[in-house]
Amino acid sequence: MRSALPALLSLVLFACGEDEGASKAASCDHRFLCEAPLSFAHRGGGKLRPEETLPAYENAAAVGAHVLEADVHTSADGEVVCMHDATVDRTTNGSGAIHEKTLAELKQLDAGYHFSPDGGASFPWRNKGVTIPTLGEVLDAHPDAWWTIELKQLSPSIVDPVIALLDQKGATTRTVLVSFSDDVVQEIREKRPDILTGMGVGEMLALNALSDETEQDYEPPTRIVQPPASAVNAELMARAERLGLRIHVWTVNDRPEMEALLDIGVHGIMTDDPALLGQVLSER
Repeated sequence: MRSALPALLSLVLFACGEDEGASKAASCDHRFLCEAPLSFAHRGGGKLRPEETLPAYENAAAVGAHVLEADVHTSADGEVVCMHDATVDRTTNGSGAIHEKTLAELKQLDAGYHFSPDGGASFPWRNKGVTIPTLGEVLDAHPDAWWTIELKQLSPSIVDPVIALLDQKGATTRTVLVSFSDDVVQEIREKRPDILTGMGVGEMLALNALSDETEQDYEPPTRIVQPPASAVNAELMARAERLGLRIHVWTVNDRPEMEALLDIGVHGIMTDDPALLGQVLSER
C-alpha cells in the first residue's frame, strides 16, 4: 500500500497533547469502526506470496487476515488492476507503465517472476501462471472479504470505475477507500458519501495541528486514520480515543513492534506477513 518515502512520512508525523475532555465515541455501524485489533494483509501479504496476486489474497485469507489490502491503477483500456507501483518492472518480467498497456498485454506478464522468499536464492512462483489480477477478479475470489483499497493512480481519476466495481460486486459496505491525495479522497466523498474513506495527507496535517484547545471543536472528516507505525505513540492513541478515531498503522513485519503497537491500543496493523501477525494476535 504505502512507500517508505521520507518526505511523505514527515507529513504524517503527529504531535499529540493531553486533554481532560470527554471522549467522542465512535458509532459501531461498520466493522472498521467496531472491531479491533484488525489484521490487514498489506498487498495481500507480499512477504509470503507474490504481492497483489490471487495466490497472495488466497493465502492471506487462509492464514486469517481480517482485511485484505490492495492498490489500484487502470490499464490503457480502462480495466482496474491491482498493483502497487505505476510500472510493472519491480514485480513482473516486463517493463513500462501500467496505463500504457492493455489488460491483454498485462495478462501476458509473469507476476510471480521476482518473488523470492529467501533473498534471491529461489523463485518458486516463476512460470506458475501468476498474472496481474483485475480488481474484479480479486473481489470475485473473496466475495465476503473486507478491503482497504488505495487509489494509486491520480490522473486520470479512477474513482468512478473503482466505485462501479464495488457496487457491481456488492463490496461498498466492506471497503475503505484511501489515497494520499486530498483531491481523490474528496471526490470519493462527494460522489459517494456512503463509502468509508481514510484521511488524506492534508487532513492528517490538520489533525497534527490540533492543540488541546482546538481539539474540542474539531470534527474529523472520517474516523479512519492510516499513519506509518513510526508516527504512532500513546499520546496519539489517547487523542484518537477522545475523537473516536480508528488508527490502522503500516507496515509492520516485526513481532516486537507488533506487540508494542498492540500494547498502546492501535486498532489495526498492516503487515506483509499476516501469518506472523495472526500468531501474535492469537497469543494475546
